[in-house]
Amino acid sequence: MKYCNICGTLNLDENNFCTHCGSDFTIEVLCPHCNSFNPCDGVFCIKCNRKINPIEINNFNAFFIEHNLSLIVGSDFSGDDYSLILDKIFKKLDYVNLGGLPLKNKILQIANSFTRVVTKSSGVSLGEYGVNIIFYDDRLDDSIQISTIIHELAHFLLFDIVVNILAYVFDIIPSPVLKSFVEYVLTLPEMEIINEYCAHTVQNRFIPHQYQSFDSFNSCVNKLDLGSEEIEDYMLLGNSFAGDIIDYLERYIDESLRESIRLQFKIDGVAKSELIYQDFNGCLEVDEKIKYLIGVFASFFNIFLNNEEVREELEYVKLKFEN
Repeated sequence: MKYCNICGTLNLDENNFCTHCGSDFTIEVLCPHCNSFNPCDGVFCIKCNRKINPIEINNFNAFFIEHNLSLIVGSDFSGDDYSLILDKIFKKLDYVNLGGLPLKNKILQIANSFTRVVTKSSGVSLGEYGVNIIFYDDRLDDSIQISTIIHELAHFLLFDIVVNILAYVFDIIPSPVLKSFVEYVLTLPEMEIINEYCAHTVQNRFIPHQYQSFDSFNSCVNKLDLGSEEIEDYMLLGNSFAGDIIDYLERYIDESLRESIRLQFKIDGVAKSELIYQDFNGCLEVDEKIKYLIGVFASFFNIFLNNEEVREELEYVKLKFEN
């Protein structure tokens, strides 16, 4: 099976054209770094001169090496590179047809264009994200399901953004090895605070103000003994990436769709929330947040370099991605 570089649809290996958007697999390929079209037999991109088909690292011994540490520590990843990655990730939505669908199905269609979305059959949480799958409870009111799907989609999109940034920095394919590293780091206690604040901020943009909350973010904060300045630093980074995700999603979850969501909350009679942490307006400039983010992952990469205990945990996460 192969993914279409244009819309992300999975196709049979023998297909010459994408079954969804019609892109020709035999004539051109899309550079994974700058999104430029190249001849199908090209090795280096005719525009940015980077490898069109970067290597794939399939084991942690090949991933955690000094060379890769030097790449991430000395990264010159730029704001332009970041914009190209965002365009590439969200381009999938250009091929989504929302016409005629019920409201919840429209949100499901948007989320499914990025990753798998399935119903959950157990547990008390409204939804979960993990290892490329979004889970939501379809026994709840539609408004809560919609809110939950958007929240968990934000988790996936932050994960996907980081994976693509690091794939560019290391010049590798986003394999299960790289994905498990990113997934593992994003679920560590301090990073989970950033992750949850980002997801809540994205979710809250698309639901009525009186129903907004930061429950899972507050839960993460309460687990750690942090000062207010530390908390604000985490909120700053989470909010900075949430802003980018919101900017792109607003092109598809437009004012008309948001009005339908507001109406659905009224119809369902959802209880209003009591915000503990109000919206945080601080936001880093593009170059600052990229430097901050890559610096954080460089620190963890250095810590994991010779840590066999962490390697065993990463192998477990990797197995999930492979399956």
